[in-house]
Amino acid sequence: MMGRLLATALLTMLVCGCAKPPTSDEQLAAVQAESVNLANSLRGQVQREQSAVVIRLAFGPEADLDLYVTDPLLDTVYFARHESRTGGVISDDVRCDSVGPRVEEVRFANLWPGRYRVGIDFPRRCDGERAPAPAAYAISVNANGAIYSANGVVDLQYFEVVVLEFDVEEGES
Repeated sequence: MMGRLLATALLTMLVCGCAKPPTSDEQLAAVQAESVNLANSLRGQVQREQSAVVIRLAFGPEADLDLYVTDPLLDTVYFARHESRTGGVISDDVRCDSVGPRVEEVRFANLWPGRYRVGIDFPRRCDGERAPAPAAYAISVNANGAIYSANGVVDLQYFEVVVLEFDVEEGES
């Protein structure tokens, strides 16, 4: 009796869309390949800037991703907090209805020594897809001429708190 109730409950969840369907290996491989393409695209756009920290997040039109950058004073710059005490400023928030390149940027004109943490959030899909398919992303960082990068896949409604960390040493500013 208990087994039949459990089977009925699981079937109901699948039919109603309440259970997360698994991502196929092919689907995941395609999204991972897209993250590599995004990383290569960002790499081609990087300009080495001295005395600045520039963090860029690139993503595809199917997703609304948000960039979060926490500076050495533990201030976080993101779509709802456009500026930090250290002077970090975010570019426009790229949303589903945004046109042009799908890149968000946080820029610190003055270097502060210490650790910077970069995170991303995936609150919603833009392509009308109901299944919680993952999205590709790529991040590039120019920290006083040093280049760091990361790329990968993030799941829908997941906040990846730390995708990349880097340090600016005392005396680099």
